[in-house]
Amino acid sequence: MNEEKKIDICGLELSEFERLIEEMGEKAFRARQVYGWIFNAGVRDFAGMTDIPSQLRTTLAGRFSAETCRMERKSVSGDKMAVKYALSLADGNVIETVKIYDSEKLDKYTVCVSTQVGCPVNCAFCQTARMGFIRNLSAAEITGQVLAAAFDGEGAAEGLSNVVYMGMGEPLLNYDSVVKSVRIINCPKAFNVSMRKITVSTAGVAPMMKKLMNENMPITLALSLHAPTDALRDKLVPLNRKHNIKCLIDAVKAYARTTGRRVTIEYVLIDNVNDKKSDAVKLAELLKNILCHVNLIPMNKTEGGYSAPSKTRVAEFKNILMSSGVNATVRSSRGQDINAACGMLYKQLKKTRADEEIK
Repeated sequence: MNEEKKIDICGLELSEFERLIEEMGEKAFRARQVYGWIFNAGVRDFAGMTDIPSQLRTTLAGRFSAETCRMERKSVSGDKMAVKYALSLADGNVIETVKIYDSEKLDKYTVCVSTQVGCPVNCAFCQTARMGFIRNLSAAEITGQVLAAAFDGEGAAEGLSNVVYMGMGEPLLNYDSVVKSVRIINCPKAFNVSMRKITVSTAGVAPMMKKLMNENMPITLALSLHAPTDALRDKLVPLNRKHNIKCLIDAVKAYARTTGRRVTIEYVLIDNVNDKKSDAVKLAELLKNILCHVNLIPMNKTEGGYSAPSKTRVAEFKNILMSSGVNATVRSSRGQDINAACGMLYKQLKKTRADEEIK
């Protein structure tokens, strides 16, 4: 059987894999054994799965694989708190994944995964937008990123505590693969990450936000809002012209009401763009009495010319929200010395490949 036609176990829910194993005439527990080797031990070569009969290992190797993502480059921040990966896919495309440690103990960490190669949303301040949209990732390519980060030799695999869908791409425009990967990541026999520790971010695909709330998955939904008015958001997030702020707020209210889960509102603070006191007042009014929490994110400096406001201005913005009854936190940026912002490492790697071709 050709390599291209092998089934990637990283994209199979356990029930699917058990069924395939049974169709081969084997007992379902063999699927659970293989799952354990891959997701708990990081062993992706069937030859190393020593408690599985030799003949079955050979059969599995001919039909299945578990190698969706190959490490092309790894960068560790100076403070060791962030690790960024450039991962090559089977078709030669490259995606980015980030591991972010919770504390200097380096015992617990979050993995930030990409869901598309490039992105079609084209946010004005986003580096990934410069790539354009290439294609969606499969569920295997999403879970494969978590596998690559967990078993990279930096920190313990059992330290995985959270997974956030905040990397390259718009998750809700790759809905089926995202939902399937969430279920795999949550599976007790796989990574066993609690649904409540998984966050799916969106730039505002309102119909899919409403669809997600009916999946019976108590995950956290994060809305990348970035502006309190349609006039400003139309410029920053062009998707707003299709799903305006009223549609999004209605979807947020419905999600919170249906799931009982607090929605995260992501707001990148950009100097002299969306950081005025009047912006904070309008945002507070917009989010009044909604079960939500605002993450204020000072802008990472990129080639787009945007930059972060002063710390004083950030604090003022937060205080206006808090005094209006809207919970808010200023999120610290980690990994700036390794270009941890989405799209930055991809751009560097693309340039390196181009230079090598010239040579």
